[in-house]
Amino acid sequence: MENHPERFVSPKVSTEYDVTRAKILIGDFLARFEEPCTADQLREILTVNETVIDYFTYTEAYEQMLANAMIDLDESSCVRLTDAGKELVPELSELALKSLRDRALGSAQSYFSEKKNRRDTQVRLLEQDDAFGAMCECLDNGRLLMRLTLWSKDKELADFLRARMNADTVRLYCAVMDCILGARAKAEPAAEQTEYEQRLAAAAQMLAKQTAENDCSSSKTQNGFEVRCVCRVQQKVCELEISAPDEQQAQRICRRLSQDDTLLECIVACVLANRT
Repeated sequence: MENHPERFVSPKVSTEYDVTRAKILIGDFLARFEEPCTADQLREILTVNETVIDYFTYTEAYEQMLANAMIDLDESSCVRLTDAGKELVPELSELALKSLRDRALGSAQSYFSEKKNRRDTQVRLLEQDDAFGAMCECLDNGRLLMRLTLWSKDKELADFLRARMNADTVRLYCAVMDCILGARAKAEPAAEQTEYEQRLAAAAQMLAKQTAENDCSSSKTQNGFEVRCVCRVQQKVCELEISAPDEQQAQRICRRLSQDDTLLECIVACVLANRT
């Protein structure tokens, strides 16, 4: 009589077929994906949400491939196919569903895209004199795309704005650029908020509705041109630096921002709308 009936119902129990298919998927992925992956990266890519391979099956398949010299690690500790692995993969790849093999590539592209976004963005809380700033900086291979800082005397409010900026930095950058270029987004139904969020969002909106003076300038940098705009309500409440492709565009953006008396309100709205 079967002493381990759970093997018939547990999704974590790997059959020989599961492990073989996992080895094919690992080999096919290494053969098709050009970006080098460490062992940890490969495991995370292929087991995330377990939509390609579940963790336990992956571990067993990976260890068998190492033991059978189908894969090894290069001098940078990245996983690679050995000559023996390269010979087997083309013959066996068709035994795994193409949808699964493509899903593995999609998972890798999402993984490295997110990794690049994390590397190219920085969100933090600043402290200067008696004010606190929520700062979001977006770069592209070291070139500044946008640096946005919202200042407040209230540390709790500044940290709330920092958290909103951090929810999705790419979306925030796109929203702010639309705001700058005059393509104001249509108001969306307000998402459900806690009492705490409602209080701090109301405080941010109160700040944004004050009449601000925009002091804008453009300058040439090593990587092109940048526009800097400081919004003041008695003291600075917003600093914005963005890149421009050329001098003409920089001057055009500079003139537009100087005359935009709703800039602060629009930027704060972009930050408040930036929720996960």
